[in-house]
Amino acid sequence: MKNLKKIAKAKNKSLTSLAVELGVSQEAISQYISGKIKPKLSIIIKMAKIFDVSVDYLLDLSDNVSNSNLNEDEFALIENYRKLDNENKLKAEAYLQAMVDFADEKK
Repeated sequence: MKNLKKIAKAKNKSLTSLAVELGVSQEAISQYISGKIKPKLSIIIKMAKIFDVSVDYLLDLSDNVSNSNLNEDEFALIENYRKLDNENKLKAEAYLQAMVDFADEKK
């Protein structure tokens, strides 16, 4: 979460005030930045909302700072998808497409 430190500085937010807003210790924030611990998804989402940036940007997965309109459940789905191996990603995609096709047939 190296981008966390960058965005906090850019938005003139101290790590102490961020810790207070998130309800975590300042030490936890420092450990997030150093990579010693990973924040829970709910904390990452709160940080993204506080800074109005994408979760991918906070996780150093993208240089794209822009925030998306995904809700917490959608973020969770994406995070779970990313944990799958390629074979299971293909299965998940096929299952989802089958559900969408079935829903379209009902219309």
